[in-house]
Amino acid sequence: MLLLICLAGVDMGRVFNAAIMLTGATRTALEYAGENANTASDTTGITKLVTQGTGSAQGLSVSVVQLCSCSVGGPQVSCSNSCSGKLVYVQVTATEPFQTIAAWPYVPQPLNLTRSGTIRVAYPPPGGGGFGMILPL
Repeated sequence: MLLLICLAGVDMGRVFNAAIMLTGATRTALEYAGENANTASDTTGITKLVTQGTGSAQGLSVSVVQLCSCSVGGPQVSCSNSCSGKLVYVQVTATEPFQTIAAWPYVPQPLNLTRSGTIRVAYPPPGGGGFGMILPL
């Protein structure tokens, strides 16, 4: 009985570790995607960041989608739409199938871990200047 409890503890620890790694990898990819328009469209780089962050997990699937809106909280529009003040968002969804050591009752095999997030793409302010510039006093 003690061995069974220990095995369950090890399995749950492995699941939590994989979930934490997947969350961190997805957040890293979102931070990269939100830097500017070039990184937002770099789906290969975004996918690579998630893959590296999870330790190249087998069966990992990554979805990268660009979403656009003409105003904060407004309805979603086509990203080819040329509305004034268009906001671009990137959504990253990562799914990793996780196999437990033992088959547990009520736990699906494989156990699919999914993490998803959306970030608004940062664009330089009108007139250029970029971000993080030092203003004279």
